Amino acid sequence: MSRQVRILLAAIVITALLPGIAAAETAKLAEGVFADLGSYDAIGPANRGEIANSGLIVGKRGALAIDSGVSQVHGERLHAAWTARSDKPIEALLLTQPIQEFLFGAGAFRAHGVPVLASPDAAKLMRKRCENCLTHLRELLPGGLMKGTLLVTPDRDIDVLAAIDLGGRQIELIDGGSATTPGTLAVFDRQSGTLFAGGLIASQRVPSLRDARVTSWIAALEALRKLPLKRIVPGFGPVGDLRQIDAMQRYLRQIDAAVRSEYQHGASLLEASARVRLPEFAGWQQYDVLHPQNVQYLYRQLEDAEFR
Repeated sequence: MSRQVRILLAAIVITALLPGIAAAETAKLAEGVFADLGSYDAIGPANRGEIANSGLIVGKRGALAIDSGVSQVHGERLHAAWTARSDKPIEALLLTQPIQEFLFGAGAFRAHGVPVLASPDAAKLMRKRCENCLTHLRELLPGGLMKGTLLVTPDRDIDVLAAIDLGGRQIELIDGGSATTPGTLAVFDRQSGTLFAGGLIASQRVPSLRDARVTSWIAALEALRKLPLKRIVPGFGPVGDLRQIDAMQRYLRQIDAAVRSEYQHGASLLEASARVRLPEFAGWQQYDVLHPQNVQYLYRQLEDAEFR
C-alpha cells in the first residue's frame, strides 16, 4: 500500500469519527490546487456551519492552506483532507478574512504544528471581537459541533506585499485594504491562474457590508480584472470566473445608489430598509436576511458622514 493511499485512508477514518461529519470531499481545480466548497447558506446544525470555502496550494517544497473553517471539527476535517491530497507538508495556514466562517478551525491546524498567518489588521480585529462571535456560534451549532473550538490568533502577521514561496511556486497576496472587513486578503496562484478571493467575492450569496466601504470594494474588484485569471474561488459559493466580479460590482453599485437616493430624499432608516429591493439578486442565498442589514449599514454610514 502506497503512502498516499495510507494517508487517504487515515483521513477517511479521522473524518468519520468526527461528530456529524462525513468523509472529506475536495475538488482538484488545477495541478497542485484544491478547494473545499461550503454550502454558502445560513449557518445551522444541518450544514454544521461549513458554509465558506477553503483551499490548498501545493508547491515543490510545501503547501499553503487557505482558511480553516468554522470550528475545531471543521478544521480537523480540512487538515485531514489536505494531508490526503499531498505528501508535501502544510507550511502555513493563511486566514484571508477575520470572520467566523473562515477562522475558528485554525486550532486544528496549530495542533498539527502548522503556523497560522493573517494580515496585521485581521489579527487586530480578531482579538477585538471574535470571542463574541465564538459565543454566538456555540448557540447556533449545539450538540458538540463546536467542541474544542477556541479563538486562535495568528502566530505572526504576514507582509501583505510579499509573495509566499512554496518551492517553485510563488503565491501572491492581494490586499483588500478598507474594502470589506479590515485585513481582508485574496490569494493568487499565477501558475494555475487561480484566485482565492476570500471576502472580496461571494457568489450567488449576498455579501455582508457590515465593515465595508463600497467605493473601495468596487475598486478592489476592478483591480482583480488585471490578473490573468482562469478561475475564481470565492469566499462563499461555487467556483467561477470574471462574471463573479461583474455580479459583485453590480450588487454593490445598485445597493449604494439606492440607499443614497433614499437618504437624500429624506427616508428614515426603516423606510429605506423596506424600500430598497434589488430584484436581480433576490434569488441569492441570504437575500432576505443580509440585504436589509446591508441597507442599514450603508444608511448609517451616510448618517455618520453627514453628522461627523
